[in-house]
Amino acid sequence: MNDLYTLSEAIQKLESIGQQHLLRFWDKLTSDQQALLLEQIRLTDADIFSQQQQLLRSKPIPHGSFTPFQDYALAGSKKDFAAGKELIAKGKVGCIILAGGQGTRLRFNGPKGMFPVTPIKRKSLFQLFAEKNLAASKLAGRPLKMAVMSSTQNVEVTKSFFKKNANFGLQSDQLSFFLQGELPLLNDEGNLFLTNPSTIAFGPDGNGSCLPNFVNSGLWEKWSQEGIEYINVILIDNALGDPFPAEVVGFHKRMGSLATIKCMVRASADEKVGVLVQGAEGVSVVEYSEMTESERSAHQQNGALKHQCANMSSFCYDMAFIKEVTAHASISWHLAHKSFPYINEKGDEVTPQQPNAWKYEEYIFDWLPYAQHVNALLFPRKECFAPLKNEIGDDNLESVQQALIHRDIAILEDLSHNKVTTKKIELAQEFYYPTLDLLKRWQNRPIENEGYIEDL
Repeated sequence: MNDLYTLSEAIQKLESIGQQHLLRFWDKLTSDQQALLLEQIRLTDADIFSQQQQLLRSKPIPHGSFTPFQDYALAGSKKDFAAGKELIAKGKVGCIILAGGQGTRLRFNGPKGMFPVTPIKRKSLFQLFAEKNLAASKLAGRPLKMAVMSSTQNVEVTKSFFKKNANFGLQSDQLSFFLQGELPLLNDEGNLFLTNPSTIAFGPDGNGSCLPNFVNSGLWEKWSQEGIEYINVILIDNALGDPFPAEVVGFHKRMGSLATIKCMVRASADEKVGVLVQGAEGVSVVEYSEMTESERSAHQQNGALKHQCANMSSFCYDMAFIKEVTAHASISWHLAHKSFPYINEKGDEVTPQQPNAWKYEEYIFDWLPYAQHVNALLFPRKECFAPLKNEIGDDNLESVQQALIHRDIAILEDLSHNKVTTKKIELAQEFYYPTLDLLKRWQNRPIENEGYIEDL
């Protein structure tokens, strides 16, 4: 390896894009640190960096005209549920869990999926979803496929966590991992910056890269050969997310959809969720931060919000659509102003209290306008949405645990036909995917004890 030549190449590249400051501390770095920095410079795409700068310097492109999305169906179809259950049992459905994020806002040092969330057993989100898969697999009579999209920041820790816990009972060929992409972060001046003397600031490029990266990882081809036709995509931080939602899959099949959105009614005008809209190009989602205050808060004459349908980032995509759209289309970046540590000119570490850098992200819902047939199924919030976002304030651990308890109680009352009088229970996930034997054992069974309940 010719180190001098490699450094020369790096200097030439940085000069061409005006970013020579990245080598400011070169002489103080160890040989390993120098090699790390050179590799990052090599991987930095000059054309992409130019596009990032151009987007930052230009005025944000406003969304085109749109109207409220109203063409949704209400959940509760027993026929769709039965049809979806049959498709799952035939091995036609796989699940992708988007888990690239860290638990920073939770003051948790590690991937968000490792955060202990259930009220009694303190199961992590990863364990909770693995057990959902196990229960759905038992009901289906076959092992169901699940893929976790992690990031370069947390992939090794995530894999180690699953390995340490024997995949929480999942067979090795049931569980796969693939990587989210990364993009450089830009400071307020539109320049690259260092988080330490040898590291350029990069960040995950958003969950929109899920679909192309799923294809490029080889998993699409593998799953397609195994007969999977539908992919359900959910977020790791929604503790009530369903990796194998039978009714959604049955509805998706019946409607001939290329993409189906599982949605709910917005709780308020201030709720920080995306909003489903109808535009010239079809159904799309507008982020709350990208919708004007007046439009976000507009009401109908009956007092309901003008834009009622909230996106919870739960989608069912056709496998054939995924392959076709990622081969011939692309989606745009969204800008997010964030606070990121950096190294100043003196080499001091700075932790800013205010946003100082721009993160570039693609969102998975931006693939929707490419689908000719998009449908939505509206569910009651209490059945499907319990997001874990913050240590304090909205969407915290307490609110998630209360949502889990209320849903567990409703499930158990429905199965047993008895009133649950205890105030704190936690159900094993098999109750969410009950077999006929479980239904028989729990019908008319009195529920008296608090604590963890499993099918014994």
